[in-house]
Amino acid sequence: MLSLPSFDNQRLIFHAARQTLRKAEMARLAVHEWLNYHDFELEEWKNKTASELGISISELEQKLLAAAQRQLKDKE
Repeated sequence: MLSLPSFDNQRLIFHAARQTLRKAEMARLAVHEWLNYHDFELEEWKNKTASELGISISELEQKLLAAAQRQLKDKE
């Protein structure tokens, strides 16, 4: 049988995990909505930047993705 402090800790951990998931989902929805709203501006920026760099849009997207992945690794 679980002791009361152990049960309380498990309940708090479960509650925190649910809150974290809820906040993550809210953030995901907010980012998705923002991206949809600003899609035209982002496409214009990608076209302009790729043109200025003399590369294709897909190359620019690959470079952006690689830079983001490096930043994530650096934070670890």
